[in-house]
Amino acid sequence: MKVLVLGLGTNGGGRAAALHFAHDPHTQVRVSDMAPRSSFGDVPDELERLGVQCHFAQSDPKDDIKWADVVIKNPAVPTSMPQLSLAKRIANDFSYLFSMDWIDRMHLVAVTGTKGKTTTVAAIQHGLQEMGSEALICGNIGISAFTVIEEIERRIADGRPLPQYIVMEMSSWQIHDTYVALNGVMPHMDLAIFTSKYADHQNSYHNLREYYDDKLKLFGPHCRMILVNSRNRDFLLDHTYGLKRLVHVFPGYGNPFRQTKMELQCAFVALRLLGFSKRQVATALSTYKGMPHRIEQVALYKDIMFVNDSAATIAEAVTFSMKNIAPLSTHLICGGTDKDLKATGMEEALTMATSITLLDGSFTRTRLLPLIESLGLEYEGPFSTMKEAFDVAVRKAEAKREEFNQVQCVLLSPGAASFELFRNEFDRGNQFKALVKTYVAKKSGQRRFPLSD
Repeated sequence: MKVLVLGLGTNGGGRAAALHFAHDPHTQVRVSDMAPRSSFGDVPDELERLGVQCHFAQSDPKDDIKWADVVIKNPAVPTSMPQLSLAKRIANDFSYLFSMDWIDRMHLVAVTGTKGKTTTVAAIQHGLQEMGSEALICGNIGISAFTVIEEIERRIADGRPLPQYIVMEMSSWQIHDTYVALNGVMPHMDLAIFTSKYADHQNSYHNLREYYDDKLKLFGPHCRMILVNSRNRDFLLDHTYGLKRLVHVFPGYGNPFRQTKMELQCAFVALRLLGFSKRQVATALSTYKGMPHRIEQVALYKDIMFVNDSAATIAEAVTFSMKNIAPLSTHLICGGTDKDLKATGMEEALTMATSITLLDGSFTRTRLLPLIESLGLEYEGPFSTMKEAFDVAVRKAEAKREEFNQVQCVLLSPGAASFELFRNEFDRGNQFKALVKTYVAKKSGQRRFPLSD
């Protein structure tokens, strides 16, 4: 068999796919990506040692697509790419996972939505494992389904127990690609979750309807139960047929996490639906600490709190995060790359911010700056590096701390994509966290990185 991994990507999915097939002596594997080889560190060397042919900076993968018996498409590769019409077969990691003969031996939980997918998956996994049920996670959370396949096949070969649950974060692109690869026959799922609905990815979709339609492909009679944010229940029912009896809502009355983060509200109801008691679930979720890059408290030092919310890539997410941090005096670092989305969703956040520092980018220049100027707000930047933006925001926080003797917050919550200045949103967040670490170490005169003062 000849396999082409189309789009190596920077989050590990393409690497996991290539490794999965490279270990089969009867399979020839190629990788094709438009980015230069230097974008992927040591990964190309690793793959080539296993016999994988790697083609980079490839603007036209036509010959590789024609060569392959199956194309494993990265979600970031647009379905509209004309050369895909030459493919004999197109698949993705989820279509392989769902086609495994052992998949019915595990409970499947799938999570989609515009915001809150990753943190909800993490909270559900945490709750399950705290209550003694093993759960593997995969998907848009940064873990390929091929990684899960490899783990389960190793366990079967060794005679070890299988996990009871697989909890999956599925983006709109992943749902679309899976649905097409499986000819519209989605697997049985114990629970499918719709966390939230906002405009997103309009740089990749022709309109919002297409974006929502891909999300909705996850929901159907193959779901034993469906869980949706109460605000979006009517939307889900209006765009599906005959699913009303399957639908449950969160947060719901009696939810002990009703006044806390959305992922805990959702995870509480999800775990109750999966059959766990209210007391068990509340105890298990009480120890959940959150996810990196999502309202992540990096440090609190000398009355300045540093929060990394780099995964906030839409405007509405910034307002959501600001409300979670209120009433702290907050120095907002925002801006970045355009996804063809309006900036108005962060208007409330901008007016709440004590200071605004901008990262440069197409979104910042064409959408965010006009909004800030129309509101008559002061700002600094735009800056082309995280260090420049960080240093300015910290100086603003230090000045306000001295003036009012109050705790200040430096919040990275861009409300935009990252690709003009950073490899991805995780690189952006990691650069912010590294600067926090250096700042605290320098101010404390210590080599260690104290998380609190």
